[in-house]
Amino acid sequence: MDALADALRAAGVAPDRVAGILASAATATMNALVLDAVLEDNAAHPVEQPKPERPAAQPLKRAA
Repeated sequence: MDALADALRAAGVAPDRVAGILASAATATMNALVLDAVLEDNAAHPVEQPKPERPAAQPLKRAA
């Protein structure tokens, strides 16, 4: 984040715009961390799909 802030300032980006970009970057980082944690938890605890209670329906036959 510091490197991004330094690069934006060096490029002459307005301070209020730098703040907005850094806020968006922080939000994106947190979203990525949460997603990674959720996916890791899902991989560690796979959910078994329930078996159907009745057999699958037979395909419909065409009328003559």
